[in-house]
Amino acid sequence: MLLSALNVARSSGTLPVEWLSHTRAVFGLKSKTWTPALATLLLAKAVDEDADTLSLKAEPSHPYAYSARSLCHTVLVPAAVTHGFSIRNTGREPLNNQPFFRYDRIDKIERVQRPADLQLFVAIAKQANVLTRNEARDALAAFLREALSVAAAARSVTVKSDGLSADGLRIAVKDFLRYDADDRPQRLQAFAAACLDLIYEDVQTRRLNDPSRDSPGDVQVTIAKVTSLAVEVRGKVVTPTELAGFVSACEEAGVSRAIIFVDAQNQFDLSPHVAVQAHIQSAVHVAVYSSASQLLAETLLWSQLVLTEAVQTFATSFLVRLRAIEATTQTLHEWSRAVAVAQGR
Repeated sequence: MLLSALNVARSSGTLPVEWLSHTRAVFGLKSKTWTPALATLLLAKAVDEDADTLSLKAEPSHPYAYSARSLCHTVLVPAAVTHGFSIRNTGREPLNNQPFFRYDRIDKIERVQRPADLQLFVAIAKQANVLTRNEARDALAAFLREALSVAAAARSVTVKSDGLSADGLRIAVKDFLRYDADDRPQRLQAFAAACLDLIYEDVQTRRLNDPSRDSPGDVQVTIAKVTSLAVEVRGKVVTPTELAGFVSACEEAGVSRAIIFVDAQNQFDLSPHVAVQAHIQSAVHVAVYSSASQLLAETLLWSQLVLTEAVQTFATSFLVRLRAIEATTQTLHEWSRAVAVAQGR
C-alpha cells in the first residue's frame, strides 16, 4: 500500500488539496513526532478501512485499534530511508517518546508543550477516521508528495567553501550559532560532531533527550567498537555539580575521556573544578571548552588535514551533521548563507 501511494505521489495526478494542506501544516509544527504519526495513521487507514486512526496501541477490547509504534517502526521508517522521503525524524522509533508511548489513543493525550498543535492534530486524525480505503490511499499519497519535496529541498542545499579562511570559518560559526536560534541545542550538537570529524573516523551523535540513550554524552567517539570519548554539549550554563555528574557517568560507563562543550552566556570558569574532578576521578581525563570558537580552534590545530582542507571539510561536515540531527531546510540554508557571507568579508 505504501508503494502504491508512492507511485501516485510521484505521478502528475491531482491529489486532494485538503490533505496536502494538512500535511504542510503538520510538517510546520515544532514537534517533529507529529509528522511520522500522521503518515502512520494514514497508512493504517489505507490498509484497513476499519482501522481506528486515533489509536496508538493495540487493545484486545478494541478490534480496530492497532500499534502505531510498530507500524511506524517496521514499515514507515525503513521506507523513508529507502525511498528518500522525509518524516522529519532519523531515529529508528520516532513514536517511542512522549506523549505517544504513554497513551493508548491520540484523543486521550493531555500533557503537551503546545496544546494548539495537539488540537490541530486530533482534528486531522478524526477527519482521517472517516476516510474510505481509497481516500486514505490518496491522502497518504498527498503526504508522500510533500515529504518527497521536503527531502529534495534539504538535499539541494550545498556549501561553497572554496577560499574560506580559518578566520572566516570562525565568523560563520559565530553567526550561525546565534543565541536566539530556536534549534540552538541541535546546532551545537552538530557543531561538536563536525569538529570531532576533523580528528576521528567514527563519531556518533545521539538524539537529544532520547529515552533509549545508553551511554553518557551527546556525541561519542568510538575506537575499535569501544566508546573512547564522550562529549556533553550544553547551550546553558554548566555548574560544578553537573560537571561532576557527567564525569561520574563516564567513569561508570568505562569511558576514559570526557569533554564538556558549553557555549553559553555568563558561563563562569570551570577550570578549578576540572582540576578537582581530575583528582577525584583519576580514571577519566576531562576537559572543558567554554566556547565554540575555542573548540573549533583546537580541532583545526590538531587535525591531520592541511588547514585549508580542514576548513573546507568542516564546512561540509557541519552541513551533513545538521541533516543527521534533523535540522530544517531553513537551518541548512542558514549555514550555507553564513559561509557565503563570511567569504565576502
